[in-house]
Amino acid sequence: MRQLLRRLHKSVGRCGPTEKGQSLVELALMLPFLILLLAIVIDASRLFDAAIVLVQAAREGARFATVQPALAELEIKELVVADVLGSGTNVTHMADFAVDNVDVIIGSTEVTVTVQYDFPLWFGGVLGLDTVTVTREGVMPMFLPDPTPMVAP
Repeated sequence: MRQLLRRLHKSVGRCGPTEKGQSLVELALMLPFLILLLAIVIDASRLFDAAIVLVQAAREGARFATVQPALAELEIKELVVADVLGSGTNVTHMADFAVDNVDVIIGSTEVTVTVQYDFPLWFGGVLGLDTVTVTREGVMPMFLPDPTPMVAP
C-alpha cells in the first residue's frame, strides 16, 4: 500500500511529453477574447455612466424650468450644459457637450428636456462603432399655484 501511495505521489504534478506547454497554448488562444471582453466592459460602463449623467442633467433642467417659470429656454439649456460639464466624473468626460445637444419643450402642464450626445467609445474601433448616440429625457409637471387662497381656521 505504501509503495502505491509513493508512486501516486510521484506521478502527481508531472506532465507527459504531449502535455508540455498546453497551458501556454490555452492562454495564447483565450487572451485576445479576454482582452476584448475587458474592453467591452470598460466601454459599456463608461456609456452607462454617461447615460446617468445625461438623465440627471435633463431632470435638473426640467425641475428648474417648472419651479422657476420665468427662466428663458436658453437659460434652461445653459443650466443643463453646466450640470453635464460639472458632473465630476472623470471616466465620462464630455467636454464638447453644448446647448445644441439640449432640447426644451415647455408645455402648459409639463416641461420636457431632452439631451442627446454622440458618445465616443475608447475601444469601439474593434467592433466598428466609433460613437454611440445617447438620448435621455426628463419630464416634470408644471408647478401651478393653487388659485384658491388658504384661509386659516
